[in-house]
Amino acid sequence: MAFEEALTVFFDDLARINDDPDHSVGEHREIITGYSAAGRLLLVSFTERADDIVRIINARTADPDERRDYEERDI
Repeated sequence: MAFEEALTVFFDDLARINDDPDHSVGEHREIITGYSAAGRLLLVSFTERADDIVRIINARTADPDERRDYEERDI
C-alpha cells in the first residue's frame, strides 16, 4: 500500500485516533483508523513532529476484529 493512500485517512471525518503506548519508546506514537480515499479501512501508525509535520510510520488494512471495533464504536 502506498503512503499516499494512507495519508488520505486523515481526511476521513469519522476516523478515530488512539495513543499507541506499546510503540511509543522515544517518541509519542498514535494510530488512526479510518477509510482511505480508495474506500479501504486502514490502520495508520504515525507521530507528529515539530511544526505540525506528520510522519507516517506504517499503514495496513484493518483485520476483521479491527473492522468490527471500528464499525461498532459509539460515534
